[in-house]
This record gives sequence, structure tokens and C-alpha cells, in this order.
Amino acid sequence: MIDQYVAQLRREVRGPVLPRRSMIRELRDGLRDAADAHRSAGATDAEAERLAVEEFGPVEVVAAGVREELAAVAARYLAGLVVVLGTVQFALATYTWTTAAAAQGWPEPSPWYGVLSRAVDVSSFAFMGLAGVAVLALGRGARLLSTRRVVRVIAVVTLVDVVLHVVSGAVLSAFAPASMAEWDGPELVAMSLLSVGSTLWITWLAVRCLRLTSRRAQDGVHDAAHLAPGLLLRG
Repeated sequence: MIDQYVAQLRREVRGPVLPRRSMIRELRDGLRDAADAHRSAGATDAEAERLAVEEFGPVEVVAAGVREELAAVAARYLAGLVVVLGTVQFALATYTWTTAAAAQGWPEPSPWYGVLSRAVDVSSFAFMGLAGVAVLALGRGARLLSTRRVVRVIAVVTLVDVVLHVVSGAVLSAFAPASMAEWDGPELVAMSLLSVGSTLWITWLAVRCLRLTSRRAQDGVHDAAHLAPGLLLRG
């Protein structure tokens, strides 16, 4: 009976592969421990498994709890990635447009260009700060806030931030103080590759978070099992 219960639970739950596998394994071990306790109390094998399953509750209820926790794991991973990649990207961009640009004799940018550049920096720090708050909200704050709502807010804010930074980045590149073709060194290429790669990665994860918390996903219909395969942090 335990194997049937776990198999049904596995069909009901879709989400990040590693955390999903770990949670289902923990639930299966819990069921077996409960069954062993009932056997020790004198129950037969079949009765012990039945009692253990009844104690855990209906599969639909347990699956809903697992899906919520998987959504939280995915959002915490997304928020953590925003902080890490954002910090690295800011450090590289600062070095490129200050130290490396000055060494190549690039002229000082116009006032409006500097204002826009600083605004992008401030918004980046604000976004990373919000990502840190989101991690707390999905941890200790989970008792006060709806996990699904927090996850969806994180995903939507992430997508809005991506759009704003893509637009502002395009403007800054188009009106740079000197032609990009004149750049001498690997800094600009490295910064561009990091920017494109991190943008695509974060966007993909944000969209996956939205799909994972969609109504269909909450009903156990949507399959988001390939969310960041092999990379998601374990919850």
C-alpha cells in the first residue's frame, strides 16, 4: 500500500527534479517508519501500512503541500541567482566602464548618460535587496505570507527588471562615449556574454516559477519537472 501511495504522489507532483525526488523519498521513508512502529505494536504488515497511510492523509492534501514547498525552493533559487549574478555583473561592468575605459582614453560621458548609468546601478542594488528579502519571506515569513503569492511576485518583478535592464543597456550601448568597435581588450566581450547569459537564465527561471504556481500546476496537471535540472538547491 505504501508503494501505491508513493507512486500516486509522484504522479500528482511535478516540479524541480532534485528537490522533488528528495521530498518524495523523505515521505516514503516516513511512511515506512510509521509502518514499522505499527508492526512493533503488533499490527500485521498490511494493517501497518494501511495505518501509516491513513496517518499521512489523502494523497491530494500531501501533494498540495509538496507542490507549495517546491515552488518555494524554485523561487529561493531564483532569488539567490539574482543576487550572485547581479553582484558579479555589477563588478565587471564597473571595472569595464571605469578602469578599463579610462586606460583606453575614452572620454567622459555626457551628464544624462551618467544619470542613466547611476539609475541602472541603483535599481540593480534595489532589486538584489528585494531578492534577499524574498528569500526571508519564503523562509521564516512563510507563516505570514502565501507562498504561491510570494513566488509569483518574485517572478513578475524579475521579468519587469529584466525588461528595464535590457532597454537601458541597449540605450547605454548605443550612446556610449566612444564606438564599441574601438574597444581593446576582453572586458567588453566578457561583460556582454555574462549579461546575455544571465538574462536568459533568469528569465527562463522566472517563467518557470510562474508556470509552477499556475492554477493548473496547483491542481497537479502542469509538468514543470525540468525546472533548472541538476542545478536547483535542495530545500
